[in-house]
Amino acid sequence: LEKRLDDEILYLRDALPEYYTFPLDMVAEVLPEGSPVPVNTVKVKLKPRPWTARWERADLKGVDWDVIDGHITEKMKAQRERLRTPWEKYDLMKQYRLTIPEEQQNEIYAEVYSELHKQELSRKKMKKKREFVKPKKSG
Repeated sequence: LEKRLDDEILYLRDALPEYYTFPLDMVAEVLPEGSPVPVNTVKVKLKPRPWTARWERADLKGVDWDVIDGHITEKMKAQRERLRTPWEKYDLMKQYRLTIPEEQQNEIYAEVYSELHKQELSRKKMKKKREFVKPKKSG
């Protein structure tokens, strides 16, 4: 086993074969127990477009960006800059919403729904209480 610079390595599907294949007769390298898994720092070169995903928009550390920039247009480069979201790694609420257990989420949604329902009923009640004043003709 080995680690890559990125957690998601689906871009290897669109890489050149030398980056995602290995010989079947390869000898296993045994590491001592407790030692860290080595990180593969090789920058992957992608095949020309079309790709299985929009890799030019992703923040990938294990990809050779010179190759990607050679395959995309200026419009795509501008779009990449426009769609960047560097603040998402600091977005605590987004991380919370992605990691909250479903049971807890359903409990919260049920509580919120009941409060919204109460507000809606009180709003309808207030609307009915308001008296309609028929306009009088002037003239």
